[in-house]
Amino acid sequence: MPADAPLSHGQLFSWREIERYPDDWMQDANLPIVCDLRGLPMARVENALRVLMDRHEPLRTTYHVVDGQPVQRVHESADLPIERVDRVVRDWEDPEDTKDELCAEPFAMEGGLLWRGRMITTNGSAVFLALSFSHLIMDVWSINHLTDQFSALIADPGAVAELGPTPSELAREQRTERWRDRQEASERYWRRTLDDVLADPLPTLPAKAKRNRLEATLHSHRLGGLAALAARRLGVTAPALVMALVTAGLARHTDTDKVTMSLMASNRFSPEHHHVIGTMNQLIPVVATVDPGSPLGEHVKRLHWAGATAYRHSSYDFDKIAALAAEVAAQRGDDLAHDCWVNQLFRCWFNYVQLDRKPSDATAETPAELSWTPLAQQYGQPFRVRVTVANGRTSIFMLADPAIIPAGGMAGMLRTIALGVQVAATAPETSLKDLWDVDHATLAPSLFPATVALPE
Repeated sequence: MPADAPLSHGQLFSWREIERYPDDWMQDANLPIVCDLRGLPMARVENALRVLMDRHEPLRTTYHVVDGQPVQRVHESADLPIERVDRVVRDWEDPEDTKDELCAEPFAMEGGLLWRGRMITTNGSAVFLALSFSHLIMDVWSINHLTDQFSALIADPGAVAELGPTPSELAREQRTERWRDRQEASERYWRRTLDDVLADPLPTLPAKAKRNRLEATLHSHRLGGLAALAARRLGVTAPALVMALVTAGLARHTDTDKVTMSLMASNRFSPEHHHVIGTMNQLIPVVATVDPGSPLGEHVKRLHWAGATAYRHSSYDFDKIAALAAEVAAQRGDDLAHDCWVNQLFRCWFNYVQLDRKPSDATAETPAELSWTPLAQQYGQPFRVRVTVANGRTSIFMLADPAIIPAGGMAGMLRTIALGVQVAATAPETSLKDLWDVDHATLAPSLFPATVALPE
């Protein structure tokens, strides 16, 4: 029987995050992909899947709770969790529908493999493969690596890949003297920020508790291109630019001059971690002072460097930080309503993910769209923004508790983010307060729709 191993920092963070989900929202932990298999020999497809499973231990890992603590159990071998379905594919949307259906099936956190697939064939010939992975074992970075390796193995069954340490190796390394300085630096960063983090007035929820929320997504092909132009002009990154605009909007709508924004870090900054297959993401707080009179360009640069500093400390033992936070809260005399530290420590967060390598066009004229999610996520943080860039289109997803920012305020924030990207590319000396006074009629329909319907 395989020996149990502790969790790496990324695995522990994912465990603590997912265990707070309400039971009927557990599918939110799933990450799906779909692969076109038309014209590919079935033997090559099956061989590629077996090689990947043998090569990467997360695909052979189960999680368990021993003496109250989560552990990972890496198995030497396991059966491929792939269902074969032979049928005629009549609808071009079938692959996406199958992927969504598979992703809607939650995984039990304990006991079984944390990925599954459905291979669709017609008369025995491969058509497409839908896969779903739990965030407990994979992040988006890892899935992109797996997809590349899958394609390479189909083209050449002998294809090799550069590999990083496995999650179990990383977990052991993070508990050695080699990591001691890094861990202590992270704890010092947290000590410097905890007073501001715990003083954040945004309301939090206990684990598994639900509350009505609103979700809106702005889609624009042009926005990402303009953000890249503005970022190059200011000497920052596009994610830092968008995050700076989010913090300015949140500060204005909550009537404060200080915002604690948590960044999602990939924790793959060291070359030896670029090829890790597993879950590595963790949130790290950034305390941002927002001066309405500050030029937009200066505000963006401050947030860029604050984020860069935070990223240096974004790999840490979550349970140790939660214990430290409890200690600081007791010293402050805080009367906490609950002990769900994922919610207490990360009341609003920001994530920016580039899903492919296709550049965005700063001159694209495709009309922007704004849509509202029919059933918004009802648990977790009261405010968050996730930016995804795929196929040249930038999508800014915003979730908010309506008690903090109502629907009209959310639409206004998204409009001002789009405007801010345009202004950063053309007139970064404009002050933050003037962003809300600029004539929004100058905003092209390719950046924000001319009219927006609000949810009832």
